[in-house]
Amino acid sequence: MVNLLDLTGKRGQARPRRRIRLSKAAFKRALSRAPLIGNRLNRAKVVQRCEAFLGEPLAMDPPAGFNALIVHRLIYDRDPMLKRICDKIAVRGVIRERLGEDYVTPIIGFWDSPDEIPWHALPDRFVLKPSHTSGPFAIIHDKSSCDFKALTEEAQEWLQHDYFDLSPEWGYRGIPRRVLAEPLLIGPDGGGVPEANVMTFHGQTVAIRIYTGAKHSPDRLDNWFDVHGARLPFHSLKYRPGDFVLAPEMARRLAAVSAKAAAGFSHMRVDIYLTDQGLRIGELTPYHGAGQTKWSHPGCDRLFGRLWQDPALFGSIRDMGVAITEA
Repeated sequence: MVNLLDLTGKRGQARPRRRIRLSKAAFKRALSRAPLIGNRLNRAKVVQRCEAFLGEPLAMDPPAGFNALIVHRLIYDRDPMLKRICDKIAVRGVIRERLGEDYVTPIIGFWDSPDEIPWHALPDRFVLKPSHTSGPFAIIHDKSSCDFKALTEEAQEWLQHDYFDLSPEWGYRGIPRRVLAEPLLIGPDGGGVPEANVMTFHGQTVAIRIYTGAKHSPDRLDNWFDVHGARLPFHSLKYRPGDFVLAPEMARRLAAVSAKAAAGFSHMRVDIYLTDQGLRIGELTPYHGAGQTKWSHPGCDRLFGRLWQDPALFGSIRDMGVAITEA
């Protein structure tokens, strides 16, 4: 029960409107974390949000299709390993255990507060990001021209919220909030680093996406391949299709490395940097697109969903491109 004195103060004098809004926000957060009602509220919110974005209903009872299965996972899956892999610091231990140190993206350091960062000791080029969330980062190409005060304020903002309260992806709930620094990686040609998103189901690699171009820029391009480097006939509608060429030997290596990294999961996306020092795994991502991926071909959502639910289908697929177009 809400105590009216908590909202109005003494003698019926209303407190500032801002304080009332914060109280409501805290109440909503508490409800979203409740064991039973929280799942119901989160499901309704997430499904409505995804359907509005996708422009079509999600089949949720039971879940069918890749986006629907992502939504089902973020609401209901309570595998403790999700906590470990969503933590950008802890996941390095998983990668180290499964593949060895050579595949771990180096880390310069991590701190509970950006006020603790020894800026003078960092290299001239580095990447700063929060360890407990998805999306934010800052790339520093030249430390001598960096506004450390502004960067500190930005990093402090990253640490203000538990990511679960922003996007109810259970794996992020309660992860320690820290800021980490990584060296700025270099691509094989000395320029930007191509990034691979490798889609795996039940420990088997299905498709490989190669990003080129800077994040959050019009230059970002989307390229999809099978495990042998053959181009697949689709792309994510969030990006323009690119013309990257993936060598067959590199495709097979990415597929093998990702299968080891993702062992034991019904689905996992393995994010790999193709650097001048070899392959480096940046993240293991269980919530691809948060259930809001629009494909240029609807067969992607259908086929990926079927592979997630029935690994026996792998034996019947001879050509992934044909399987997608016929799904």
